[in-house]
Formats: sequence, structure tokens, C-alpha cells
Amino acid sequence: MKRSDNGRRNWKRNLRVFFYAVLRKSRYLKGNHRTFFRLSLDALLVQLNLNQDFPFLFIAIFVGLTTGYVAVMFHDAILWLSSYLFGTAELLPGSWSYLLLAFIPAFGGLLVGLYNAFVVKARPGHGLASVIKAVAQNNGRIGRNHWIHKTFTSVISIGTGGGGGREAPILQVGAAIGSAVGQALKFSPDRTRTLLGCGAAAGLAAVFNAPIGGVMFAIEVILGDFSVKTFSPIVVAAVVGTVLSRSFLGSSPTFQVPPYTLVSNYELPLYFILGVLAGLSAVLFIKTYYSIEEWFARIEKRFGIPVWAMPAIGGLACGLLCMWLPGLYGYSYAVVDSALRGEEPWTGMISVYLLKPVVAGLSVGSGGSGGMFAPAMKMGAMLGGMFGKLVNMVVPGMTAASGAYALVGMGALTAGIMRAPMTVILILFEVTGQYEIVLPIMFAAVTAALIARLAYRHSMETYVLEKEGVRVGYGIALSVAESISVLDVMRTDFIRFNDVTRVEKVLEVFHSTPESNFLVTNDENQFVGMIRLEEMSIILRDGMFAGLIAEDVMKKEVPVLYDSSKLDEALKFFEVADYTNVLPVISKRSGKLLGIVRQEEAFSYYRKQMNLYGSDRPEGAR
Repeated sequence: MKRSDNGRRNWKRNLRVFFYAVLRKSRYLKGNHRTFFRLSLDALLVQLNLNQDFPFLFIAIFVGLTTGYVAVMFHDAILWLSSYLFGTAELLPGSWSYLLLAFIPAFGGLLVGLYNAFVVKARPGHGLASVIKAVAQNNGRIGRNHWIHKTFTSVISIGTGGGGGREAPILQVGAAIGSAVGQALKFSPDRTRTLLGCGAAAGLAAVFNAPIGGVMFAIEVILGDFSVKTFSPIVVAAVVGTVLSRSFLGSSPTFQVPPYTLVSNYELPLYFILGVLAGLSAVLFIKTYYSIEEWFARIEKRFGIPVWAMPAIGGLACGLLCMWLPGLYGYSYAVVDSALRGEEPWTGMISVYLLKPVVAGLSVGSGGSGGMFAPAMKMGAMLGGMFGKLVNMVVPGMTAASGAYALVGMGALTAGIMRAPMTVILILFEVTGQYEIVLPIMFAAVTAALIARLAYRHSMETYVLEKEGVRVGYGIALSVAESISVLDVMRTDFIRFNDVTRVEKVLEVFHSTPESNFLVTNDENQFVGMIRLEEMSIILRDGMFAGLIAEDVMKKEVPVLYDSSKLDEALKFFEVADYTNVLPVISKRSGKLLGIVRQEEAFSYYRKQMNLYGSDRPEGAR
């Protein structure tokens, strides 16, 4: 009872403090009403203390709800617009119908071009690449109105027959919503990045009906951060976004797939071959798309074509192709469903396989809007369907139906393009509900991602980022980190032991210092190993250390840095080797121990440098 009374008094006191701050500002503020409101809101946010873990989950729920609602409206708007326009075109006489089918994507491209030129007043960015860049270089900050612009342009572009897909745009919209909420509530950069990931996960989960896949994509591709502090709110947001989407759009899987399974273990080599073909096809997709995009940039510059007209030109070319092959349209998955059932003819599969990256490049590469998930899935399904029909002809009765190979090919080629096999495996499992086919998908997806990486080092996102001078990996912008020497963040005050130091002495120091990692050198001051907390816990647990020396208990295989190493190498070690928060710095010439780099200091220095590099132009302008 007394505790509840104290809580009530604290709540009242906090409210009085807030109103006192408002009164004080209102009496002494020399500014306009907007400044007064902003300062009062800042005081309220301080009182609410939303930055703590538990209140932060409610913010993640809000981001998930908002993104889920936008995803539903996004889906319905594209469906209504495409049904109205193309339904009307089909009612016209033959020649007029074909003419309108060709000009609908051109009209949509014109609207998008005019909107970007005169409303947004900026060139459209590279969807997911701009989100990843915002995480790596701009503390997760995306323009607050970006989600509105992206929603409008994507609905128009895809609904009028553009070749892009709707999954990546709603992911970008969700990311922008999360970032906008983080900025409005004045969260720290880490919290803002987490909310960006919450929105991205909720958007992808809502549009695919795949919460686990949405979470994995946000963590694996967008953030590169698997910590519990980041994982929990992203999971909450993805679940909320999926539940809301299911309440409006239903809970049935995205693709209606007949039951498939691994017929024989002898099929695994066939799925390996499919994975290799999917990896090479992924490289073909990336190169084709960016070749077309760069071609549009060249002709715009060479002939002085207005930037707003480029999407219309790309839309017209897209319409001329799609009017003969409706499976190329971005809003429809009919050709994928047909291939998954094994009913798509050879001509359709060959045409969509060859032309889908071309149509995506014409529509999106010219300045339209759309994502690459759907185009990759369509191309992959066609590749798998053709491969499945071929192996069924060669070894009938020993392999699954061609639809099973279409399903695996769809996942494998997408994994090769995105370089995110775990995400693709989970998404396909969720959108199909086919657990029996997961083993071939895992095998082929990992193979495709590996082959694509060996054949071409760029993914769909990293290609454009590196053109802009940004190298991204392990959740960090390597282009900045690789220009900083580890000597700039190295410390020379640390505890070291000689390799013949008795363990009793090590334990004595361990109990009297907050340090948990101790470096070991020989008589020539050359680094020979490290005694970490793991080794210390074994010594303390067993208690049998009499007569042992440091050399007996130290770990010798420890990642090291050299005086010529750059900060990006240290950051990659800390991300991958999570068992240590200290790395030794060694002279490359003599092998002598020069100092140490601490994990928290390395990332702190990196963030400070990123603030200098990331303050040029806000991502929201894209």
C-alpha cells in the first residue's frame, strides 16, 4: 500500500515538474509558438523516459501497427489501380486494347517522374541501398516524409504495370516510418536504427505474411546486428505487423503450392546444380539491371532529356514487352503460381526468365519505383521450372515434379541476388507452408549465394553503394573505417603477464581489477597468447592451478591486429569473434606487443567519424 502511494506521489510530482517547465518556458521564451511547442515536447519526452527497454517495446508496437496499416493500404491500392486500368483496357476492341496496354506503364512512369521532379524535388534513390546507407552512415535517419513519397510513387509505378515488385517498397516505407518515429521522439542513433529495423521487418512480414523472414531480413541485411537488445523490438514489430495484415488480407500463404518433398537423396546433386545455375543467373540479373539503368543515365545526359520524362520512356518500353507477356507485370504473381504447379509452358518460362531483369531495369532503372524481390522470384521460378522439366525428362520417376524445382529455384536465385540465404529460406518456408521442401531450398540457396559471391562480388544493394563510395559489411560502413589506422584507437595502458608468470599471480590481479582479458608475452615482449574470462572461469571452477603458469592456461589462437591494420579489420573481428572485447596490436616487423584495441572504444571512434561523414545530405531527399 505504501509503495503504491509513493508511486502515485512520484507520478504527480513528475507531472508538476513538467508543467513547471512549460510555465517557465512560456514566461521566459523569446521565440515563436513552434519553438515553444518543440521545447515543451522535449520536456515531456524526458519525463516519459521512452528510451528504456520496456517503454521502447510499446514504440516498436506502434511502428509495427502503423507499418501494417500502410502495407494493407499499399496492397489494396495496387490491386484496385491495376484491376481498374487493365480491366478497362481488356474491354476495348483488340487494337485499342493493345495500344492502351502499352501506354498504361508509360502514363504511370510520367506521373512518377513529375512527382519526383516537382514534389519531392529529388531523383529517386536506390530503395534498399538507401536504407542500408542510412543505417551505416546517417545514424538510421531517413527523411520524415520519405514514406509518404515512396508509398505514392510505388503504388503508381507498380499499379500501372511497372516491372518492379511491391515487397521492397513497403519494406522501405516501414523503415522510413520507424526512422521518422525515432527522430520525432529524439531517440539515440542506436534506438533510431533499431526502430528503422522494426519498420523494415514489419513491412516485409506484413506483405509476405512471413514474420520470421521479416525479422531475419532486417537483422541479416539491413542492420547486421544480432544482439538481444535489437532483436526483441524487431520481433515484436514484425509480429504486430503480420497480425494486422492477416486480419485484413487473410492468413493463407502467399503462394498456393501443392505438397512437394525430397523424393530421393539422389536429388541433392540436382539441387546443387540448380543452386549453381541460380547463382550465375543472379549475377546475370544484377548486371542486366544495372546495365540498363546506366544506359538510361547516359542517354539522359547525352540528349538532354528532362529527368521527369525518363520513367515515361522506360514505362513505354516496359509496356511494349508486357503487352505480349502479361507474366512480366510487377503486380501479378500468376506466372509464378503456374510454374509452382508445373503448368507453365516452356515458351512462357524462357521468355520470363530472359526478359524479367530487362523489364525491371526499364521500369525501375529509368526512375520508376519498385523492388527486386518479385522480379528475382519470377526469374528464379522460371529457371527452376525449366530445370525441373528437363530432369523429369532425363530421369523420370526419380525426381519431384517440376513445380518443386520451381519453388527451390525461386528461393535460390533470390538468395543469390540479395546474398541473404537465411532470410530467403525462412520466407519461403512461411509463404508456402511446405516444410518437406526446406532441405532442398537450404542446399540450393546457400549454394547460389556462394556461387554468386564468387562470380561477382556485388549484391543488388552493394553495387550502387560502392559506386557512391560506401562499402558496407557486418553492419558497418567499411569505406570510412578502412581509412582509419588502428594506431588512432590503440591504448598502451593495459595489464600483461609474462608467459612464465604463475597462475596464482594472475588470479590475484584478476580479483583486484575490473579487467577480464589479459595479454601474455615472452621475455622479448612478443605476443604469445591471451588469458580470457573463459580461461579464468575454468581455473576458478576447477581450483587445481597449483604449479601452473600463464603459458599453460592461455589461448594461443587469438585474432591479432598489426601496426599497419585499419579500423575496418578490427570492427570485423569484433563482429565475428564475439568471444573477446580486446584485440592485441603487434608490430609486423618484430612481433612485439604495441598495445590493445578495446571493442567499445573502437566502435565509439567509428561512430564519431561516421557523424562527420554522414552529415552531408539527408537520406530523406531520395
